[in-house]
Amino acid sequence: MTDITEFFRGDISRASRVALLVVALALIPCLFLPVWNIGLNAPQYPQGLELKIYSHELAGDLQEINILNHYIGMAEIEPDEFREFIFIPFFILRFLGFAVLAALVGRMPIAAIGYIDFSVFGAVMMFDFQTWLTRFGQGLASGAPLTIDPFTPKFLGVTSIGQFEVTSYPAAGGMIMLLAGALGPIILIYELVRRRRAAS
Repeated sequence: MTDITEFFRGDISRASRVALLVVALALIPCLFLPVWNIGLNAPQYPQGLELKIYSHELAGDLQEINILNHYIGMAEIEPDEFREFIFIPFFILRFLGFAVLAALVGRMPIAAIGYIDFSVFGAVMMFDFQTWLTRFGQGLASGAPLTIDPFTPKFLGVTSIGQFEVTSYPAAGGMIMLLAGALGPIILIYELVRRRRAAS
C-alpha cells in the first residue's frame, strides 16, 4: 500500500508529460467534430439517412428521420431536449485543462484525477445515451400509421427495424476521445515500469 501511495504522489516523466500534451491537443477538435453517428439504410433510401451527434448539437437528416419516427409512433427528436449539450463542451475543456496542468506541473495526482474524471464522464455519457435510445425505442405511441413492436436500438452496432437497418458507431470526435482515454492506462503502465527500473 505504501508503494502505491508513493507512486501516485510522485512525479511523471518527460515522455508522459509530452503524451499528456498530445491528449490535450487531440481533445480540441472534439469540440467541433461529430462524436457519434447514427445511420439509417433501407431500399427506399439508397443514399441512407444520417444523424450526427456533436458535443453541442445534433445535425444531419434530422427532419427526415423525425418524419419516419412519426410513422412508427416514435417521439420526435428535439435537440432542445438534450440538456447534455450544455455541459459536454465544458467537460471536454475540463479534461483538456487537467491534461495541460498535469503536463506542465508533472505530478501524478493531477494526471490521476483528470483520468478518473474522464473515465467517469465517459461511462455516464454511454449510460445516458443508451437510456435515450431505450426511451425512444420502447416508448412508441399507439395508433401510429405503422405498427411495430417496441425495440431497443443498439448503442454500438446494427439494429434491424422493419425495412431499416440502423447503425450506431463513433464518429471522428468519438474515436479521438476513445484513443485519448486509452493513453491513460498506457501512461500508467509506462510510469510503473519506469519506477521499478529506477528502483532496481
